[in-house]
Amino acid sequence: MSRRITPERSSLQIHKLRKQIDYLSNFRSFNRATCLVTMYIPPGASLNEIRNTLREEYGTATNIKDKPTGKAVQDALSRVIAALTGPEAKGNGISIFCGKVQTNKIELFAIEPPEPIAIKLYVCDDHFHLDHLQEMLIEKDSYGIVVIDRSGADFAQLRGSHVKMISHHDSYVPSKHGRGGQSQARIERGIEILADEFFTKMAINTNELFLEKYPVTGIIIGGAAFAQERFAENKALNYQIREKIIGTFNLGYTGHQGIRELLEKSAETLSEVRLIQEKKLVDKFLEHLGKDTGLITYGITELQEALAAGAVETVLLSSEVDRIEVELKCQTCDFTESRISPDKNTFEFEEEVEGSDCPKCPNGRLTITNRTSFIDILSEKALLTGATIEVISTEHESGRMLFDAFSGLAGLLRYAWTSSY
Repeated sequence: MSRRITPERSSLQIHKLRKQIDYLSNFRSFNRATCLVTMYIPPGASLNEIRNTLREEYGTATNIKDKPTGKAVQDALSRVIAALTGPEAKGNGISIFCGKVQTNKIELFAIEPPEPIAIKLYVCDDHFHLDHLQEMLIEKDSYGIVVIDRSGADFAQLRGSHVKMISHHDSYVPSKHGRGGQSQARIERGIEILADEFFTKMAINTNELFLEKYPVTGIIIGGAAFAQERFAENKALNYQIREKIIGTFNLGYTGHQGIRELLEKSAETLSEVRLIQEKKLVDKFLEHLGKDTGLITYGITELQEALAAGAVETVLLSSEVDRIEVELKCQTCDFTESRISPDKNTFEFEEEVEGSDCPKCPNGRLTITNRTSFIDILSEKALLTGATIEVISTEHESGRMLFDAFSGLAGLLRYAWTSSY
């Protein structure tokens, strides 16, 4: 079987690439020998030269002592050579993964990634080499988060739709003295000195975190009253950190709740960050749901019906939705059928149905003749009607709620529409 992914800089394409990488990571060679071919071809590379090199490798494979392994390598190279058409690699280049896997089938996958391939690589191993594609999944921009007041400070990093909690620090600065008397001014001066020392210590910690351990594109700071401004003006902050501060915000909370509040208040400042975009989409869905406007739908059957009717403007697809449709055929009789997997490891599902008993004949076994991702099915339907698909991560509360409460499939509609179900 051969599948192809085309490039498209969107949450959907990144999601497709992630799922494809997860799927490919399950494959091993049929005999645990080095007979699975991985190739990375950069844009503009001469395919004529690469085909000639592979033909030389084909001849070299005859020297492999283990004959089944040698034949498996030659079969994989033949498939790759046939797949490499044209004079040069176009677009962002192409990565190819081919070989006889543990199911004893020759599988070939051709992936054109969402950004240019920077290396030229050919390797034969007992598994596919996916690290260069995995690097493309890493969000390039990240943001430092600081929530601070006189009682303590919390540090986190925002990258895409994931918030990583880094550290919490208690200040142990006493509350302001309220007894009055001659000692009040002296005690309050001492408390302010302790507060300044804590802010200075946290400024130094910020330098170390966001310049060295977790380099960031920008920093947002939040705190009670004027604490965030007092911290941002601390002389111990490195000038590079000062240049990265993109906003300071008054907060009513600290700790984890303070970080959530800071993300909400900085939504406009961080409007390009994926987490903020996802939360806005889910909030819009919930607003229509609460007002019963008729401008949303959810559930696999209802969503597909709305797509077919051209009523969907935006599909909200949870990152945990992982279904495939397989076409099965009996090796003995003419029986065929299609099956859709549940939300689970699709590789395990394929292993379950491959070789299962034929319901029509006593000795027949079913084999997979085609595999289609549910995401690809949605993509094709969305393309026909001009709908967009936004993948919503489950690493934040809004995304988790979309998956748990609405099966991870919802649609924002162009007009009020009612399902026939």
